[in-house]
Amino acid sequence: MISDRNTVRYNVSVNDRNTTAPYGVISVVCAPATRTLVHHNTVTTNAPDTAVVSSNGPGGVTFRDHVFAGAAAGSPLADARNTCDHNLNLYDHNLCHHNLYARISPVPATDAGAVRGDPRFLAPYDVRLRAGSPARGAGVPVPGGGFRDFYGNPVPDPPNLGADQGRRK
Repeated sequence: MISDRNTVRYNVSVNDRNTTAPYGVISVVCAPATRTLVHHNTVTTNAPDTAVVSSNGPGGVTFRDHVFAGAAAGSPLADARNTCDHNLNLYDHNLCHHNLYARISPVPATDAGAVRGDPRFLAPYDVRLRAGSPARGAGVPVPGGGFRDFYGNPVPDPPNLGADQGRRK
């Protein structure tokens, strides 16, 4: 069945894993997921054999404004079918922009606005952003994108990348 017009936002995944190919922490599988927008999520894993995102379906999902943090030895992003986008056209599957990648390989070549670096989490299991995080203020507002984040913080303009929209000094 086709999955159409879904939105997945402000979620946190800490050390979830799926080491069975072709699956990952976020798996896009089987039928098309048309006009599906996944934004402002934080995904981190300590398992180098687990992809943060993988796909074996036909695509149709747009990822934007995420924090993807891999294991110390690195983690894959195994999804060539879907896109990482922040353009005004929410479903433009040609460009990839504005996700933070920490210890992720490969970073999508089309993500001209990729942010690479340490997201500066408060602690290994507390993925709220510390002061000085390159994810803070680096996002792009999503029309109809919600007013509160995972932690209940109001969403600022510009938003942070990932699920934490708090402003810590």
